[in-house]
Amino acid sequence: MFKEMDACLDEVDRELFRVADRDECKRFHNDTRLTAVLLLFLRCSSLLRSLLTMFRSRQSDGFQAVLRAFEEAWNLAYDLRFVDQNDKAVKWLAENKDTWSADIQKIKQHSVNRGIAEPLMGRVYGRLSEVSHPTKSAAMNSVTLCGQRLKITGADAELVAEYENEALCLPDAFYRLVWLMLDGDKLFIPCHVRKENLSLTWKFVDGDKKLEPPPAKPVQP
Repeated sequence: MFKEMDACLDEVDRELFRVADRDECKRFHNDTRLTAVLLLFLRCSSLLRSLLTMFRSRQSDGFQAVLRAFEEAWNLAYDLRFVDQNDKAVKWLAENKDTWSADIQKIKQHSVNRGIAEPLMGRVYGRLSEVSHPTKSAAMNSVTLCGQRLKITGADAELVAEYENEALCLPDAFYRLVWLMLDGDKLFIPCHVRKENLSLTWKFVDGDKKLEPPPAKPVQP
């Protein structure tokens, strides 16, 4: 499955660069809202590739930190797609202070309006922040990974659930990226991404059945 994701990410990148060649973006040299959103989409795609590498090599410490970075980029791309967020996008492109943080409450409310009864964005981000910072629980995760490398009895068993969850997180994260690229909600600016240029991706995410609003829930780490 994950080899297929590599091919899908290639397809996604090609399509995003095609859109970036529009006059509105001029290959990322024109500071427009669309440019900001495309940059964040490509950030998400790049981080997904890193997640794939870390999953294959069983580097769970790195996986959690990179997944947090993915969630930050995805949340901000979601935020900047709202039609009323032009000022924020301009400030983000200018690299103004504190403009990288998404309005989680706004995103959660939008998700509720789209049919998600209990959006998990804030909870998931909080958990990922906990294991990405030098907290005791993060250190204990590292201890378990070190124990596995040293072949200490019981360490492998403790990591089974973590690896199973990572295997769920990857396709879920990719699904949410594709959804955000293609969704045409009236509250979103258009992204000009064409479904017909994402045939492998559409098949991978089972778009005919699943790629309809609302977005998928993030997987609880």
